[in-house]
Amino acid sequence: MQRLHWAATILCGLALAGCAPHTMRLPPDFVPFDKEDFGTHHLRAVSADGVVVGLKSEMNLKEATLDFWAQALTNQLVESKGYRHEKTDDVTSDAGTPGKLLMFTTETRGVAFTYVVALFVQPEVILIAEAGGRTDALKPKLGEIRKALLSAK
Repeated sequence: MQRLHWAATILCGLALAGCAPHTMRLPPDFVPFDKEDFGTHHLRAVSADGVVVGLKSEMNLKEATLDFWAQALTNQLVESKGYRHEKTDDVTSDAGTPGKLLMFTTETRGVAFTYVVALFVQPEVILIAEAGGRTDALKPKLGEIRKALLSAK
C-alpha cells in the first residue's frame, strides 16, 4: 500500500511538472497588468496608447478542430458583435503548433478598432492569444504584435 502511495505521489508530481503555465513574449513597450487585473487571462499587457494584448486558454472538451473554433469565433464576432472579418492566415506558433491568425475590425462612435487573435488548438486546450485597440494605434505595431501572439505556448 505504501508503495502504491509513493508511486501515485511521483506520478502526480511529474504530471504537474509537465503543466507549465501558458505564456507569451510581450511586444516591445508593453507593460504587464497587475496579476489581479488579468481576469480570466494568463497574461495581459498594455501599450502607452491603449493597445492591449492578452493570453488565455479554454478547455476543448469535445476535442473540436482548429477550423471549427476559428469559424465559431468568426461567427460570434460577426453575427453577434458586429465586427467585420478582414482575414484569416494559417500560422504556426514558435513552439510548432499549427494555428489560425484572424483579424477583425469594427467602428464605435466614428473610431476604428482592430482585434487580432491567434488560435492554437490542442486536444484538450484552446490557446487564445489576442490583441485589440484603436486601429491607428494597433496597425503600426502589427508586426511586433504578430510575433508576440505566435510566441504563445
